[in-house]
Amino acid sequence: MSKYDPLARFLEDLPREQLVVTLSFADVARLVGGLPPSANRLRQWWANDSKVEARAWRSAGWHVDSDGVDFNGEKVRFARGKVGGTRARRLGLE
Repeated sequence: MSKYDPLARFLEDLPREQLVVTLSFADVARLVGGLPPSANRLRQWWANDSKVEARAWRSAGWHVDSDGVDFNGEKVRFARGKVGGTRARRLGLE
């Protein structure tokens, strides 16, 4: 079990018609029991790669949108589907 499994479960439980969700860093921290300092300052921490945190949201069928990390506002936007273009963007919902 990964520390980030609660985030994956949260994303999996969202309605299938919901294509994007924006969470504050604090929301994510509450779900997973805290975030490392690098999550608050490094875009690469939110990369859709093979790190344990990214595997959690990717396994749930979500990814961090290409411009979805807002360090000033301390928010992250997840989009349903694979990296490289979201259904929401194609539908003009973003």
